Amino acid sequence: MKKSRKISTTVACILLSSQLAGLSIAAQYPMPPEGVDLVGEITIAYPRYEDTLLEIGERYEMGFDELKWANPNVNTWVPGANTPVIIPAQYILPKGVREGIVLNIPEMRAYYFPKDKQSVYIYPVSVGRMDWKTPLGKSYVTAKQKDPAWYPPESIQREHLEDGRGVLGKYVAPGPNNPLGQHVLRLSLPSYLLHGTNDSDGIGMRVTHGCMRFFPKNIEELYNIVPLKTSVYIINQPVKIGWDGERLMIETNPTLEEDNLSKADVVNIAHELLISYQNDESIELNDIKIIDIAIEQMSGIPVQIGRKRSSLHTQENSYEDEDIQDFNPKMPLQLISQ
Repeated sequence: MKKSRKISTTVACILLSSQLAGLSIAAQYPMPPEGVDLVGEITIAYPRYEDTLLEIGERYEMGFDELKWANPNVNTWVPGANTPVIIPAQYILPKGVREGIVLNIPEMRAYYFPKDKQSVYIYPVSVGRMDWKTPLGKSYVTAKQKDPAWYPPESIQREHLEDGRGVLGKYVAPGPNNPLGQHVLRLSLPSYLLHGTNDSDGIGMRVTHGCMRFFPKNIEELYNIVPLKTSVYIINQPVKIGWDGERLMIETNPTLEEDNLSKADVVNIAHELLISYQNDESIELNDIKIIDIAIEQMSGIPVQIGRKRSSLHTQENSYEDEDIQDFNPKMPLQLISQ
């Protein structure tokens, strides 16, 4: 019987001490070489007693929901002192076009690919909730505006009143009470914006009226580096597959509620994407049970599901039933020790 091996990865441990209160994960990553689709790395933070998951998210430039997906056993609001919190800052780049701004709605993340192709900027975003969903498709940046005024449409004014939040006027002046924040990128798609916020608590959630909302420092950076007429692609890719050198990886994110997809549906989508790899004799896929667990977790964290056969002479990579006997389905697979 071949030697079995559990999935693992190198995890850097970072202490959220008072000295590190300003620490954040870099939004800019070197563009990987041809044939590599993975960027970033997983780290672990140990919060202070008073740290909330929202505060950890802003400190590390992580969306709230992606922290929840990666940490299913951690208290949603206050993790507690020295509780390990996974910072899932590792991503498979979306399939397809890699130019301009790519917004993947299920993972609530924006990717900006500058024309020089030397780097990629990655940011968490808030997107439209189910009844105000963000439309898919291609558009482009038509204007950039600093300190914008906001002219709420009648539908939002009406909702504001019906929710018991009082009367919302037809005009909201620039300033600390303006929900658009200080920077706006206007799109050729009418009424939809990329903008900042005056309240960062909702970043990385489905809470907007269709626009894409960024942390203030992220939208300011994007505002400064994105030229007019930059293409903007809004896509729906809950499952992503890509290469990390010799390793084949999969990343799954919860699907959009309005798509009405079950976990079984997502498993089927993933297996359809894997067909081309299954028919390639140069690739050895992991045990199907491990692949299904990786898919069903929907942790938003890339997990290895195969390897190029050319690398098998240096590293054994066969998985058997004993590999999954002690798996905790709620623990991200790549964090299970060897």
